[in-house]
Amino acid sequence: MNEVLATGIWIALGFLATAVAQTRLSGPDRRVLWWCFWAHVVSVFVLIWLTFQFFGRGDLEVYYYYGEGLADYIRQDPGRWAPEVLGLILQQDVDLPMDVFGTEGSSTTSLIGMTAFALILTGSSQYASGLLFSLLALSGQFALYLGVRDHFGEAYRRRVLIAVFLVPSAVFWTSGVVKEAVTLAGMGWMIFGLNAWITTGTHRVRGLFWILAGGVLVAISKAYVLFPMTVAALTWWFWERSLRIHGRVVIASRPFYLIGAAGLSVVAMVGLGELFPRYSLDSLAQEAAQLQETGERITGGSSYAMGDAGATSLSQQLTFAPVALTAALFRPFLFEAHNPVALINALETTAVLLMWWWILKTRGLRGAWRALTSSPILVFSAVFVLLFALGVGLATTNLGTLSRYRVPMMPLYALVLLSLLPSTGAPQR
Repeated sequence: MNEVLATGIWIALGFLATAVAQTRLSGPDRRVLWWCFWAHVVSVFVLIWLTFQFFGRGDLEVYYYYGEGLADYIRQDPGRWAPEVLGLILQQDVDLPMDVFGTEGSSTTSLIGMTAFALILTGSSQYASGLLFSLLALSGQFALYLGVRDHFGEAYRRRVLIAVFLVPSAVFWTSGVVKEAVTLAGMGWMIFGLNAWITTGTHRVRGLFWILAGGVLVAISKAYVLFPMTVAALTWWFWERSLRIHGRVVIASRPFYLIGAAGLSVVAMVGLGELFPRYSLDSLAQEAAQLQETGERITGGSSYAMGDAGATSLSQQLTFAPVALTAALFRPFLFEAHNPVALINALETTAVLLMWWWILKTRGLRGAWRALTSSPILVFSAVFVLLFALGVGLATTNLGTLSRYRVPMMPLYALVLLSLLPSTGAPQR
């Protein structure tokens, strides 16, 4: 199919899907959704151009090259090869007629399989395939907004819209055939389902469906996201239940709720570790050390040293926590930007630093803590962001890749910061 024709068709289909989705939103909300849609469309073209002309290619080229090879086999014999490629996506043992880049059963091979189906649907159009993934990410943002909007008053509605739909890095780095697009989609639908399960009490079956559906997308793209998501979700449940029953979070007077949530978190971590051994608690420190060692050997203009790459125990890795959290939450700084792309990332993190400064200046640490802990959804977001930032910060020693890897946490990070900024209103519970 002609590249221009295929791209035009999928822009039109995305336009129609967005037009249907907007019927669930009010007027101001609809405008922001449309801004996000067009930002995704533009970003698809920019990301592909940057990948092939500026970054020196990379993962995107791998996905397209091997995806097209698998797509050709599916076109020749769909009954034989389509189930095998679906198995590749779900990280099962498969029998394929060609070697695929990456370790079998990894997120890379899952993305290659998804790219194969996307190329079939788009007539092998790179731009239209990128639009498909971008629309998937947009659906996750839409679901995330539906899941969190009712936890905030009208005075905070615009801030929630900006956090969910208009964080630059979260839009740009999910606009194409990239793992972050699939992860953000899965996270959005998981949070939509968690909201139905935890807070409504009347749509738990539907909530469970979306938790599982979103969880599958996260598992095949970035399985480690499930670990902080699980702990944060159990914290949300604990905070919501305590405030609903007692009007306050009862940790000291009724510690059994906290003990129960902590126990469930441990059980969940062990269970997830069995499903994804690479990210189990036993393997986490060694995995981080290996990635740090690789980062020390493969250096670049935006690389930085974490510490002793020989630190293979969990306790040793946790000593790097301040460096890891600083990198994931605040870097790159403006003076670390050595190219236009890094400068854009640095402008975003500079805005984050300014928001932190204003929050602490106006609310103070105690006031910010009170505002945060008064809202279960903000507690959920803060727990997820801190755990995710710690993991990504420990495993990444390059500011360029860090800007992309932290994308799944950015909407929730922005939600916390924008909610804590002073306002005439206040978050609802």
